[in-house]
Amino acid sequence: MKTTPKPLEGLRVLDLTRYLAGPYCTMLLAGLGAEVIKVEPPGRGDIYRNRAPFGGPKGVSDHRQTPQDVGLGLVHRARNKKSITLNLHEAEGRALLRTLCEDVDVVVENYSPGILAEMGCDYETLKALNERIILCSISGFGQDGPMRDWRAYDPIGQAVGGIMAVTGFHDKPPVRCGAAIADTVTPLVAVIGVLSALLRRGITGKGDWVDVAMMDVLAFLLPEVVEFYQGGMMKFPLENRHPGGVPFNTFAATDGHVSIACITDKDWQALLGAMDRGDLLDDARFTHVEDRRENLETVEAIVAEWVGKQKRDAVVDILQGAKVVCGPVLSLDEVLESAQLRMRGMFPGLELPSGEMIPNAVGLGMPIQFREDPLKFDQAAPELGQHNAAVYRDLAGIDEVTLDRLHQNGIV
Repeated sequence: MKTTPKPLEGLRVLDLTRYLAGPYCTMLLAGLGAEVIKVEPPGRGDIYRNRAPFGGPKGVSDHRQTPQDVGLGLVHRARNKKSITLNLHEAEGRALLRTLCEDVDVVVENYSPGILAEMGCDYETLKALNERIILCSISGFGQDGPMRDWRAYDPIGQAVGGIMAVTGFHDKPPVRCGAAIADTVTPLVAVIGVLSALLRRGITGKGDWVDVAMMDVLAFLLPEVVEFYQGGMMKFPLENRHPGGVPFNTFAATDGHVSIACITDKDWQALLGAMDRGDLLDDARFTHVEDRRENLETVEAIVAEWVGKQKRDAVVDILQGAKVVCGPVLSLDEVLESAQLRMRGMFPGLELPSGEMIPNAVGLGMPIQFREDPLKFDQAAPELGQHNAAVYRDLAGIDEVTLDRLHQNGIV
């Protein structure tokens, strides 16, 4: 039976990334069918191979329980990838990297700006070797500008991108979003950039340099904030409110919390119906969103009183039945056990590089659903250097004798 090619099948990607943002980008490209070749330092490999939490035959733990245990970050983020080892601190290793770039479509890296140039592998050099190559650089602040050389991890991206300024509660210190949104949204934008460059290459025959900055992406996440702020309608931090709707907040039930968002007057009317408060339909204080905004505390007190007398899931059932936009505030345990997410394949089991399943361990599934030809991450993370022989033979023409010499010299 003939199988349908994956969307990016035939695309070859050289993965020079580390930590989270870069590997997350290449993981998605790999899941979409690209041949992603992960370049790791000889001997020790990617930092996450040896970093807690660990997964192994006995499950997940904060320490190694067996010799087979591997860092869960590697097991999770290196799915569907190949692994080669290459010492990029040595001139011969850098020369070999340039040779590999002659026969790849995309290179993804998240070094500090300028590091590739120091290695003799900057975009201009790579373009001279392969005019079709697409280089995707992911960094904190981009390849130019006054902050170019600043170092950044996720909390720095959230701090300088405006997310921390709008998150949290009054009279409290700035709050970082609990999820690493700088490190996870930035690579999604990088994927868009790579795919766009590939489409244009199909027209021009030439590659490009895709420059994606964490700070840019985080600022890009603030469209409504910027719009309302410029209109003088928004105060920071936002707490759980939004000036575009009232009520728009999180309310305490007897056993948890419910998030309710009424954007339109119709939403408000539906909420009144669900709460059996038809007596307020003609109350001029609440007729339009502008009225409700001026009487915010009163509106929220009415809703809070009703929600506070019931259990969380009962409130959600009533409101969703009345077409009111709402949802339960789920614990992480509830998210991991969500029937909705499980049905959509968002928490598949994780395998060790050996192919053995890790007991009670899950990763994140493919967030892009294809109806005709469904996709999933269907290959375990590779062993360190597992694909050295095949990749170096096919891309660099290196025979076994030469590869053995490179190994003995610490190059691979």
